[in-house]
Amino acid sequence: MSSIGRDGRAAVTALVVLFVMSAVVATPAAAATYSENQEPELVTSVQGSNVLTPGETTTLQIGVQNRGTAVTNSQGETSKLADAFRTAGVTPGAAMATTASVESGSAPVTLRTGEQPVGTISPDGTRQASLELEVAEDASPGTYRLPVTLDFQYVRAVSVDDDDTYVTRRDQTTRTYVTVRIEPAVRLGVESLDGESLNAKEDGRVVATVRNEGSETASDAELVLGESDQLTPRTNGLSLGTLEPGETGTASFRVGVADTGSTDTYTVPFRLRYEDSNGVVRESQVRTGEVTIRDAPSFDLSATTTDLYVDSTGAVALSVTNTGDRPVPNARAVLRPSEPFSPLSTDASLGTLDPGETATARFKLEVADRAIPQEYPLAFTVVYDDTYQDPVESDPLTIPVEVGPEMTFETSGSPTVAAGSTETVEVTVTNTGDGTMHDAVARINANTPFETDDDTAYIGELAPGESRTVTFTVSVDDAATSKAYSLDTTIKYDNSFDRTVVTNVEPTAVEVTDRQGGLLASILRFLGL
Repeated sequence: MSSIGRDGRAAVTALVVLFVMSAVVATPAAAATYSENQEPELVTSVQGSNVLTPGETTTLQIGVQNRGTAVTNSQGETSKLADAFRTAGVTPGAAMATTASVESGSAPVTLRTGEQPVGTISPDGTRQASLELEVAEDASPGTYRLPVTLDFQYVRAVSVDDDDTYVTRRDQTTRTYVTVRIEPAVRLGVESLDGESLNAKEDGRVVATVRNEGSETASDAELVLGESDQLTPRTNGLSLGTLEPGETGTASFRVGVADTGSTDTYTVPFRLRYEDSNGVVRESQVRTGEVTIRDAPSFDLSATTTDLYVDSTGAVALSVTNTGDRPVPNARAVLRPSEPFSPLSTDASLGTLDPGETATARFKLEVADRAIPQEYPLAFTVVYDDTYQDPVESDPLTIPVEVGPEMTFETSGSPTVAAGSTETVEVTVTNTGDGTMHDAVARINANTPFETDDDTAYIGELAPGESRTVTFTVSVDDAATSKAYSLDTTIKYDNSFDRTVVTNVEPTAVEVTDRQGGLLASILRFLGL
């Protein structure tokens, strides 16, 4: 038998040399044996930095090294032993099926990683395992040892005869440690958080008082407000100077508020950017506070119309009521153009509206001639000022308005004119529309067989349903056929906004009769007698 106590950390190649040396001793050709008299020696260490920061979650890489020096014995044919190791899938001198389990011990940490598989660690080899841990926010600086339990197997003995191979494995548990260091650090704490004029869709202010709750001084400290779905910083990275441990500082941020939809409380994130004692720029963990954001103002609309007819200029008087719970400064009503309207004015002041207060704005607008008499929606927004005198626009508010039919009139009477004569005819004009015609003038268009030098007649003011009789002087051609004719008649008038409107053409009936008086009458008419 040959006993070798040399470098048990050699790989399989070195072991084969061992087998060759052992084969010098005469052994039976039919058998071979191998045994290990000492288990692998495993040690652990942190690969890379082992520095931890209070309040942070860190992942460490734990190295597991096999430093064992195996004491082995072997007999028999080397080839049989080598085949046996290969067939059994075992490695001489290795820690196989290794697992690592780390405990916190006395360290102020919480482990996030359970038992880790490490695998086979050959002699003089190293494998790694990951360890995630969270350091307590109030952790005291210092050096700590984390216990590590390593479970593994190794080959205790191998026996080979002509027919069978016997492998004896042994389970082993080793307890070791890794060392970590918790350094002094800055830890941000939010003492208080106040919201000023935090209203939906406006700009407001968030005032934060924070404390350095850590054990290290924060130099050139800046407080950073994180963006959220509700708040967008307009100013950020505000200086707090130097914050000693336990010292507080206050920063006031201008923020833009989103359209939150309802009054509610929301979370606001902060972090501290600073220089540590080594002049390295660092950032603290995010800390949060809460502020209340109020809903946007609400409004109620009502409207009345004046002379709002097809193909005319009219007006809408819009009444706006503040139905919210706070004053709305410098409010303006804004009309959004939409068919069939063409606004002549789109913006009107409402002043400051206190809760429950109502103000009225008037808008002139033209109605297209292609419009249909019916109800149409008019869209408005209310614009007001926030705390910084910046304009804020409400959601669109729609109110229906009625557009009346185009202004119309009718003519009546039975004027009669003899062929070949010139006569004054009377026509009664009636306002059949819904609005008053101001400074109205009636006009006829004399076509064959009529002629006239007196085609207009002044009506004046004509209220809805009111009638007025006017006169025109017309001449009829001698050869005119006796029958009923019509004269095209229109009325030109001013509406309530002094806009001139011309109505559509309406027919006025005139009866032409036979000539009267024979030759003598004709001569007299020719002479003007």
